[in-house]
Amino acid sequence: MQYFGKDVVNYLLMFYIALGGTVGVKSLVTSFMGNRFDEYDKDLVIEFAIKKIDLEIEMTKFDIGCCIISCFQMILYVIWKSWIYNNILALIFCINALQSMFIGNFKNGFTLLILLFFYDIFFVFGTDVMLTVAKGINAPIKLMFPKDYSGEKPQFSILGLGDIVIPGIFVSLCLRYDFIKSLNAKYIAGQLKKEEKGEDADTMKYLCKQAINCSKSYFWATNVGYLLAIIVTIVIMLVFDHGQPALLYLVPGCLLAVIGTSLYKGEFNDMWEFNEEEFVTPSEEEQEKIN
Repeated sequence: MQYFGKDVVNYLLMFYIALGGTVGVKSLVTSFMGNRFDEYDKDLVIEFAIKKIDLEIEMTKFDIGCCIISCFQMILYVIWKSWIYNNILALIFCINALQSMFIGNFKNGFTLLILLFFYDIFFVFGTDVMLTVAKGINAPIKLMFPKDYSGEKPQFSILGLGDIVIPGIFVSLCLRYDFIKSLNAKYIAGQLKKEEKGEDADTMKYLCKQAINCSKSYFWATNVGYLLAIIVTIVIMLVFDHGQPALLYLVPGCLLAVIGTSLYKGEFNDMWEFNEEEFVTPSEEEQEKIN
């Protein structure tokens, strides 16, 4: 923005988001429509590579259709410049990011949030980078909430997508922990053996049942922590009339919610040592125990 100006950066970002949004559109269509478009997603229609920059482009008919939809919705955004439509596009990107980004354990989750806690504070209070970018870029990379219509142009409160996605992947870790904690490994192993032998098994039925009925205490606790933290952020922003680093409040809200829940349930050590990859791919010793 300093060297090329806001307009150039805005157009580059919107072009990038229009193409990159193909993945998000495809993900949403697949979520709602299932495998109805699988026959259009098999054979590659476009395939080329630029070896110098290690770029490979491969697209099926389904990809091209999703790309057209993504570009069309960006054109509508440029024409309307509506804050409501901005928020719709921004939420689509959030959903896609939450579906594709994962943290495997709470140690990594705590480390990530704590580091970004200090990062956000520095770039909001230490420099004007965050506020300049947030106010200067007219692309769906933030949520906008109108707060003042009295002037010629309405004033908006802004929430960056990182303040949703980063805590969001931590919240999704909590949900997966609630789910995995409720599973009976021996029962699943027995059902998988039945499947290997060609016998009837209800593995997926059991997993779906547990996903619905398991106690989601960590998930709900983190959601409440996030909600209270975002309310505090908004109140302080209105009182001091200055942009706030949302992660300054969101990180303690989420982390304290998890720590408090684990201490209350007497599961702090189990929570801290939890590793999703070890559950998905158990060691030989654990496999023998399960057998």
